Amino acid sequence: MFIYIRSMKLKLFSIYGIKPVRLVRGKWSKLPWSWKHIRGRVDKLQRVIYNASKANDIRKVRRLQKLLFNSTFAKLLAVRRVTQDNSGKKTAGIDGVKDLTPDQRLFMVGILSVPTKARSLRRVWIPKPGKPELRPLGIPCMLDRCLQALFKLGLEPEWEAKFEENSYGFRPGRSAKDALAAIENYVQKKAKYVIDADIAKCFDLIDHKALLDKIGMKGSFRAQLKYWLEAGVLDGATFSETTTGTPQGGVISPLLANIALHGLEKTIKDFVSNIPMTWSSGESIRKSRRSETVGIVRYADDFVILHHDKQVILAILDKVKEFLASVGLSLSTSKTRLTHTLMLNPSDIEPGFDGKVGFDFLGYTVRQFVTNHRSAKDTTGKKLHFCTFLFPSQKSVNKHQAKLHDLILKKGKRLSQAALIALINPVIRGWSNYFGSFDSQTRGVLTKMDYLTYLKVRKWGQRVTGTTGKALQFFHRVGNDKWTFRVPNGPVLLKHYKYSSKHVKVLGAESPFSPNQAYWKKRQSDIPSLNARGQILFNKQKGICPFCKGKFYWDEVLEIDHIIPRHQGGSDEIGNVQLLHRHCHHVKSSQDSKKKVGL
Repeated sequence: MFIYIRSMKLKLFSIYGIKPVRLVRGKWSKLPWSWKHIRGRVDKLQRVIYNASKANDIRKVRRLQKLLFNSTFAKLLAVRRVTQDNSGKKTAGIDGVKDLTPDQRLFMVGILSVPTKARSLRRVWIPKPGKPELRPLGIPCMLDRCLQALFKLGLEPEWEAKFEENSYGFRPGRSAKDALAAIENYVQKKAKYVIDADIAKCFDLIDHKALLDKIGMKGSFRAQLKYWLEAGVLDGATFSETTTGTPQGGVISPLLANIALHGLEKTIKDFVSNIPMTWSSGESIRKSRRSETVGIVRYADDFVILHHDKQVILAILDKVKEFLASVGLSLSTSKTRLTHTLMLNPSDIEPGFDGKVGFDFLGYTVRQFVTNHRSAKDTTGKKLHFCTFLFPSQKSVNKHQAKLHDLILKKGKRLSQAALIALINPVIRGWSNYFGSFDSQTRGVLTKMDYLTYLKVRKWGQRVTGTTGKALQFFHRVGNDKWTFRVPNGPVLLKHYKYSSKHVKVLGAESPFSPNQAYWKKRQSDIPSLNARGQILFNKQKGICPFCKGKFYWDEVLEIDHIIPRHQGGSDEIGNVQLLHRHCHHVKSSQDSKKKVGL
């Protein structure tokens, strides 16, 4: 018999007014099934949906999606992702619900049903990085977030089987570094013209009907998507209808934006195939090989298009505008650039060319330089007299140094040296994990960052002690470096380090839902979101969480835990740490806290 716990229903029932279809037996911490079993069953069903979509069996896909949407296992997983794993779980929608107790999570599982009419979004304004402008977010209520997470579990594997090879943003198993590696592959053997595209208000202007028709769902599934798209936004006391767009802030919004932009790569390649062109040698290119000459790399709504012929790139620009117009979008005239990776000719004066060589993408600058030293070579070994570099953009460097300035010389002015090091080391580690790749070391960016950081901590020492001479007490020799900022026999300030020179791009259109699990098991040992220590632990544990005994999946948040907590004298040594799921980490930390107070 399924139990109905009165204490857990009161708040949620009064807010949503929905009675649960049925409630799961027991408690959230003691379900009849292990989370390993729950995730395994959902994962198995998602793989079947993926395979059916690959085979273009849409009737089977819809039947399986309906099965998943009604699955208790899928509902449990969706609620856990929103209420435990999501870092934004504490942000409330118009319902005012910021967090759910374990009993309320079970109640939420019982009321999830497709279709359910959506509630209005709560408007939140956040600053754009490095800009005075504000970006509007639309925060759904807790019920809609959980329902969107459930819907995404069924919709994502269908579209992962369809998405194009060079689409990378907000997709499982794909990262920004994959997109950058794809660009590097396109240009390292040949200099090319570039469309550095910027879509004007992408998330706000997507045409609803065009998007729904593209998704192709009917009946209750289409009705549910329409509810979310037309929910409206409440900004303070002002209500606004949402007649276009997929509001930023929703669980399913990035997936819907990817679906809206799906087809861009195929459209461009089909278009280029019909344009007569020649190789640099003057030899005509066969129609079957023309599509190989163009490169399209898209990360969510940011994309670049590369081709060696300027006339072709200008023709592609018009085709891109036509494609975007079909889904209600357009390019930003002021932010879309035309450029070249190596050098511009005096004749490159068409609208869009600003005279600057190279382009910035995902925080990196991509540019080629004329040189005989370390020159790239073609397939015959002949020198091409240029080399290609990917390194942190000046904007990324300035932003990082501004953050360090704030931490060291403002927030850190009243901290001890040990506390200051503990404050800034995670920032340096996080920046290096992403920007320490490709040619950051070769271009001297990491060395420059270390020197600028040294100047800041030296200034901090002068302010603390009052003189330059007394500030020397904070610096000690480590190896050959006698200017290391450290506490004697204590914490050491991290250097900006090289993470990896060569990032191996994901293979073709592969997805974690595909049958090629041997490939993904091997690739998962280099998860981009993990730092070097996390990857050591991942490999040491063979991809298994020691707390729940379940395997780590691509879409799960992983955290490092101290086996013996630090408040019990545990150290930071590698033997006393382990890699856990975020939800497992929360449970273990709770257990450790109870032991601390003797409960």
